[in-house]
Amino acid sequence: MLELKKPKKPAKIAASTGGGMSQSPYRPKYVEKRPPCMDTCPNGTKVRDYIQLIAQSESYDRPVDDSLKQAFYMLTESNPLPSTTGRVCPHPCEDACNRKEKDTPVAINAIEMFVGDYGIKNNLQYKKLTEVKRKEKIAIIGSGPAGLSAAYHLALRGYGITIFEKFPETGGYLRYGIPRFRLPLDIIDAEVQRIKNLGVEIKTGVGIGTDITLDSLKSEYDAVFIAIGTHEPIKMKMKGADSPNVYTGIEFLQKAASGEIKDAGKEVVVIGSDSAMDAGMVAKRLGANVTFIYNKGTVNDASEIEEKGSTEVKEGHAEGIKFEFLFALDEIVTENGKAVAVKLKKMKLSEKDASGRVHPIIIEGGQELNLKLDTLIYSFGQKPDYKGLENLTKNPNNEFLKVDDNYLVAGEDKVFAGGDILRFGLVTDAIGMGRYAAYAIHKKFSGEQVINDERRVIKYGDAVNREGKNMYLAYFQPAERKKRTSRDPKERVKDFEGILNDLNFDELVSEVKRCMSCGLCFDCGSCFEYCSQSAVKKLPKGQHFEFHLETCNGCKKCAESCPCGYIDML
Repeated sequence: MLELKKPKKPAKIAASTGGGMSQSPYRPKYVEKRPPCMDTCPNGTKVRDYIQLIAQSESYDRPVDDSLKQAFYMLTESNPLPSTTGRVCPHPCEDACNRKEKDTPVAINAIEMFVGDYGIKNNLQYKKLTEVKRKEKIAIIGSGPAGLSAAYHLALRGYGITIFEKFPETGGYLRYGIPRFRLPLDIIDAEVQRIKNLGVEIKTGVGIGTDITLDSLKSEYDAVFIAIGTHEPIKMKMKGADSPNVYTGIEFLQKAASGEIKDAGKEVVVIGSDSAMDAGMVAKRLGANVTFIYNKGTVNDASEIEEKGSTEVKEGHAEGIKFEFLFALDEIVTENGKAVAVKLKKMKLSEKDASGRVHPIIIEGGQELNLKLDTLIYSFGQKPDYKGLENLTKNPNNEFLKVDDNYLVAGEDKVFAGGDILRFGLVTDAIGMGRYAAYAIHKKFSGEQVINDERRVIKYGDAVNREGKNMYLAYFQPAERKKRTSRDPKERVKDFEGILNDLNFDELVSEVKRCMSCGLCFDCGSCFEYCSQSAVKKLPKGQHFEFHLETCNGCKKCAESCPCGYIDML
C-alpha cells in the first residue's frame, strides 16, 4: 500500500498587518547548517567555528590571543597535527568555500598553519577528556598520521597506548615520505611530543614479523590498530630498473631523509607526476641538475605551468628544474651495472574516452629523446608492505585491507585498521580514519555511541532568497585574499629549510574576517533590522536572536537578508 506524503500544515497566519504586505503560510526558523569547508574536510574539522572564534574577537571584547588559544583547542578536537596539515594538505575545504562565489575562497590552509604554529610557539598542551585510566590497552602499528591520530583520540579518553614504529624515528610517511623543506622536522617532532605528553609510548625500530608478531600483540593488548601506510613502492620491470642508481620516488625520499643518500650526482632524471616532484626537488638541493619527465597530461608545455600547473610543478619550475612533457620511457641504458642514460619516445594525448578522460599514447615515428644521467628516479605509486601481516584479509581486487564500517579488519575481532592501508589518500584522510577508528574502538569498550552530524550542508545556490541563492552575499564587502608567501626559489634551493612563510598577525586577522560563517549566525543583525513586524528579538550576546511568530506575517525578509543562510522558511 502506498503511503501518501501528508501535505505541510501551514503555520498560523498572523492577523492582517496592513500596508499591503502579502502573507505566507511559511514562518522563519533559525537552523544551523554544516558549512562546506567542514563537509569536504576528510577529518570533519570545525573550520568555520574556529575561524569565526578568531574573527569575532573584537565584537566579544576578547583579546585575539585568547581567541587563538581557544581556536587551537577547537581545531585540535579532531586534528592533533594542525601545523602539519597546515603545510601539506591540498585543502579541499577551500575548493568548496562559498566565499569563491563572492571573490576568492578563504585561505583556510594558511589560517590552520598559523593556529597550529601558535600552539607550538606557546607550548599549548592537550587536555585529557578524563583523568580516569581505563583498564584496556591498545597497540598501534605505525606512527604516521593515522596511527598518531588514533593514539591521540584514545589517550584523551584514558586508554593506555603503545605505538610500534619500524623506522628509527617517529612520523612514518610524514618524516620519510615528505621532504623536510615541505614539512620541517621540528614541526613533526613538536606535534608528536605533544601526543607523547598524553602518556602515549612510542617504540621505534620495531618491525612486525621480525621483532614482534601480530599474534603476540593480540594476546597482550585489548585491541590493535594497524596504520602501516604504503611504504612499498610499485617497481617497473624494465631491464636496467634494478640498477643501484635507479630509485622509486619513495625509496629516494626515505634514503635522503635517513641520510643514506647525500649526493645524487650531477645529472638526475625524474619520471612521474606531481608526487614525484618532491624527489626531484630533493635532488636539486643535493646539487644535481634535474630533468623532470612530466606525464600527467594536464600541462603540455612550460608556458602552461603557471596557469595549469599544480603547486608542486610550479615550485619545481621556479627552482630551476627542467621539464620535458609527455615522453614515455623506452629504454634504460646501462654500463658496468649502472644506469647511464634513458631513451624516451614522444607521446600525445588521446581523444576523450567514454568517461571523458584522455590518455597519453606514444606517437609512432615521433620524436625521441636521449638523456644522460647519474641517477634515475621514477614514481609509479606505492602499496602497503604486509610483512608480518600476511594473514590479514585483503580486498580481492587490490592490495588494500578489507574492513567494515567500524574499521574492524574482516575476519578479526580486535584488529582495526586505517590510513593508506585502506586506500591511498591525503594526510588528512589518514588523520580522519585514525580518529574514526579510535571512536569505534572506544565504542567497543565503553558502549558510547558515535553521533552522526545530520545537519544540512549549506551551499550558495541551493535555495532561494533575495539573490535567488541560499546566502545573501551582497552583505559582504569584497576583500583581498591574504596569501602565504614562499621563500625566494634561488635561496631556498640552497638548503632544506621550510618553503612556506606564515601569515603575519595582521594578515591573519584580515583573512579570518573574510569567513562568511556559512550556516551559523554571527550577529550581523540583518534579520532584526529588516523585520517590520517586530517578530525578531535580540537575545543576550552570544545567544543571537529569536523569532516571535505571533506577529510574523511570513514576508521572508529576514531569510532573504540573512548573509549566512541561517534562516529557513518552514
